[in-house]
Amino acid sequence: MRILVADDDPTNRELLTELLSSGGHSVSTVLDGREVLAAIAKEQFEVVLMDEEMPRMSGLEAARAIVAATKQGERRPIIVGISGNATKEDEARCLEAGMDAFFPKPVRAAELFSVLAVLARRAPANPAARMEPGELTVESLNANLDRATGGNHKIARTLIKTFLEDAPKRMAVLRRAVEEKDSGALAAAAHALKGSLSLIGAPKAAGTARNLQAMGRLGTLDGASRELGVLEREFEELQRKLAALPGNSDSPTRSGPRTRHKK
Repeated sequence: MRILVADDDPTNRELLTELLSSGGHSVSTVLDGREVLAAIAKEQFEVVLMDEEMPRMSGLEAARAIVAATKQGERRPIIVGISGNATKEDEARCLEAGMDAFFPKPVRAAELFSVLAVLARRAPANPAARMEPGELTVESLNANLDRATGGNHKIARTLIKTFLEDAPKRMAVLRRAVEEKDSGALAAAAHALKGSLSLIGAPKAAGTARNLQAMGRLGTLDGASRELGVLEREFEELQRKLAALPGNSDSPTRSGPRTRHKK
């Protein structure tokens, strides 16, 4: 199938592209809803995999625009919503916006292909629930990467490399947002990092990032420095565990100079 992937997170785009390409699909990627609309105006796509939250134009806004622009009798792309906010409310919002299916991050290879096969027949999908938080170990990371990549070690190594290059930059943006008390920047950076952490297999750190996202959205930054300190420790542990994975020669990327936070 011809598939368009829309996600502002490079780690997610990398994984989805590798998975779909390995399954024989033709894949293009864009960064936000506006780029989705521009892409489908130029090319025909059978499926659009679209993140719920993206800058400039969200997945919800893009889905509504696609549905509104489709004339009666015309065939539009199948729209699949993807979100790190994997609640019933998020699923309902995506379906109400006109999406044909929804499933939570992190994306699993088997579930992805199953959903695509079902949607190709225009039948309802029933994706699996998201990972629950647990202890971070080399074994749990390895098992998560096997599930996420369908056991493809090449894709797993690429995923780790992309994460280790991108995540420290997002951590730096988080620090700056906390220091400058910028609630909007905090919410956006925490949301993006949360998705990457869930995808790589660190649900506890993803939960901490979710807390920071909530603080940013609500504009209540009391305790944000403390929460950031927790996330930094969890992130450092994750880097060490990723470096210890069998066959991973990439050393942990340092997340830059540490900032002292007042207790």
